[in-house]
Amino acid sequence: MIGSWLAGQGLTVAPAVALLLFMGIFSGVLVWIFRPGSRAQYDREARLPLEDSREDSRDAGAEGE
Repeated sequence: MIGSWLAGQGLTVAPAVALLLFMGIFSGVLVWIFRPGSRAQYDREARLPLEDSREDSRDAGAEGE
């Protein structure tokens, strides 16, 4: 039933389907980004490049000798 209806529509329905698909994905990404409790995770991940890990400090100390 849907296949025969789509066959009669041609390409006129494609922009509407693409718009709905884009809006759905965009809305899903926004919900995922701003979900409750995500701020703590993002803050922790934002500090990762600035933190000095134990392995890095041990390796740096061994090279300095």
